[in-house]
Amino acid sequence: MKQLIIIIIPLLFCFEIMAQERPSAADTAEQIVQNYYNILNFNGIRKDSILYMETVTYKRSDPSDTAILKRWFLPPNRFRAELWHGDTLLEGCYTDGKEVYREYIMGTLDGWVRVTQARYYVLEPSYDFRGALYHRQADAAELTYKGIWEFNGQEVLRVFVDTPMRYCKNYLFEKESGLLFLIEETNQHSEYTSHQAYDHPDWHAFHEYKPLGTVLLPSVESYQMQGDMVFHFTKSKYVPLDMKLFTEN
Repeated sequence: MKQLIIIIIPLLFCFEIMAQERPSAADTAEQIVQNYYNILNFNGIRKDSILYMETVTYKRSDPSDTAILKRWFLPPNRFRAELWHGDTLLEGCYTDGKEVYREYIMGTLDGWVRVTQARYYVLEPSYDFRGALYHRQADAAELTYKGIWEFNGQEVLRVFVDTPMRYCKNYLFEKESGLLFLIEETNQHSEYTSHQAYDHPDWHAFHEYKPLGTVLLPSVESYQMQGDMVFHFTKSKYVPLDMKLFTEN
């Protein structure tokens, strides 16, 4: 009997170790997403200059009608975004990351107006070049690894994301490079909230990334919404420091 106990205990111990070492679907999903952000290396964005990104946007239905999205970013959290149509500023927001939070909406607000920090962080995500998963912890997003999929004959990694107040999404990453190339937005609303219908893309594709120093940034994107396709072409560079961008109109 003593011998049997001696044999069983090591076996149970081994099974416990194997269970601990086997990563969960959430752990694997987090590893995939973190690996993606490690590749992009946003921590490598220079702090002695301002990252400036200019994105030309147009619809497939009318390529001649373009809008320009201008963004300025200085780590860790100074940010400014302006959406222009020709010579007209349509909307925008900016912050110094401490106490200044302003918003602009053409025809609605009287110029740049002060808003609360909470209001600003409702606006900012739609302009953030780092993507929604960059703030996944703060957004209480739940990530689940759904395994290897076949996409156009290639094996890809799929991560399912459930974020409160948003529709659930499938994030597809290239198996070899680890880069995100497609976001599929489902019609399944987050299980944490009642259904709230709002317009959203069917999918969002990342066609190209370009290096800027040690950082890798999306340069060509597209998405489909309401039967039309929208294209984004982004050029990025560093410009001299100008703190007034984040504090004055």
